[in-house]
Amino acid sequence: MKKAITLILVAAMALSFSGCQDTPEASIVAGKSSDELIEKAQAETGGTLAERLDAPETYQGSVSSVDGLLNVTIDAAVTVPEAESVPIFQVTPGTITQEQADVLMDELVRGTLYPTDRQLTKAEIEAELLQTKQELAEGPAEDDTLYQMEGLEVWQRSRQDKIDVLEAQYDQAPDTTTAEPISGVFAENAQGLSEIWGENVGEGGSHEELRIVNGPFGQALCYAFFSRNAADDGLSLLYATAQEMELDFQSDVSQIPDVTVPAEQAQSMCDDLVQALCIDGMSCRSLGKVYSQPQPGVPERCCWELRYTRQLGGIPITYTDDSWVAVSVVPGGSYQAPWPYESLIFYVNDDGIVGMRWMSPCQIGDAVTEDSALLGFEDVMDVFEKMYIVDNGGAEKDVTIDSICLGYARVLKQDETGVGLLVPAWDFFGTVTDADGTVYDEGDRSLLTINAIDGSIIDRSLGY
Repeated sequence: MKKAITLILVAAMALSFSGCQDTPEASIVAGKSSDELIEKAQAETGGTLAERLDAPETYQGSVSSVDGLLNVTIDAAVTVPEAESVPIFQVTPGTITQEQADVLMDELVRGTLYPTDRQLTKAEIEAELLQTKQELAEGPAEDDTLYQMEGLEVWQRSRQDKIDVLEAQYDQAPDTTTAEPISGVFAENAQGLSEIWGENVGEGGSHEELRIVNGPFGQALCYAFFSRNAADDGLSLLYATAQEMELDFQSDVSQIPDVTVPAEQAQSMCDDLVQALCIDGMSCRSLGKVYSQPQPGVPERCCWELRYTRQLGGIPITYTDDSWVAVSVVPGGSYQAPWPYESLIFYVNDDGIVGMRWMSPCQIGDAVTEDSALLGFEDVMDVFEKMYIVDNGGAEKDVTIDSICLGYARVLKQDETGVGLLVPAWDFFGTVTDADGTVYDEGDRSLLTINAIDGSIIDRSLGY
């Protein structure tokens, strides 16, 4: 299930905390301009990062809302990068180069890719017919959009209509393809975007597809998607953890064949590809088993999922599940186009790299400060213990914070469309238990992001 990004409206509340500390009435958002933030960061610094922050290796604590509905327990490992300085960097949207596209074609694609609008062969139509008839026999998935909006009868008619069209096409279809393979060179498509897009349909309906798109900032996404599967997943195959499969899809993952390639070998494959792509500072952030979400006609599979993020001078751009910044108007009234965070994810099973999603590559610019003056760790924790309660007021849940880490977060640069700053920020990760006792491992979703320079809250869905 695609995770929707939800904007939380913060209500003002009066709270009390141990130690009789003053409680803010609303969330502390980034009120300073980017120029003021840079000026504050340039205050006098000195000593190693660990010495300046005085952060422990672990931290324990707890805080609750006045009404007792929200309870936060902190028993967390504290991660501070081994770095001598924390510059602020300027960042802008990037593109995927022809050289990088060549690498993806050479390293990922096994068959010959043809245009996706070419005339299908008899064998390909037969495979699609079989898949569609299987879908009709099994019925719609619960999250099928047409089924949800129009009901079972309309969904069944749509499947039957597709079967009728394919059967009518079959007699006129060629035995072998007459299309020319794609060139692998960027060309302008009907929407005016620069694109490479091709697919290969193999025996038994197996499918391989690569699509790379570069578009002007604010008008289109820039991405490279690849998938190789036993059936056509249309580059739309999504993955979930075992817990998500059981909770969201009632799927028994023990019935899905396990991946047997060792994790180290899977990472070595992906590391080699990242190196060939020449993406500065990109390294593996996390590795774990995931399962393809149920999709009609597409066999479920288990893969290693490897998520990559950039490091600058030993400090990572903190990876979070917040994939999108959808901003129309920022403080002051200036317009900002939607700008996704960079994301690079690989899927590996016993057949090698069978999936890749590289979205919104970025261009790291010059450092605008040599270092940054940072709040002490205790000051950061004071902000967290106040503001998490404020931001989640009225919610009935128990939260356990098990990881606190310092890294870079991207904020929008004031009055400059398509320009951001990578600023040091603290992120808090953990689990949430809801009112009925269900425990959700939030994984890489940051529960709160605090600007390490001024203590303001960064809303990752807004970009400031």
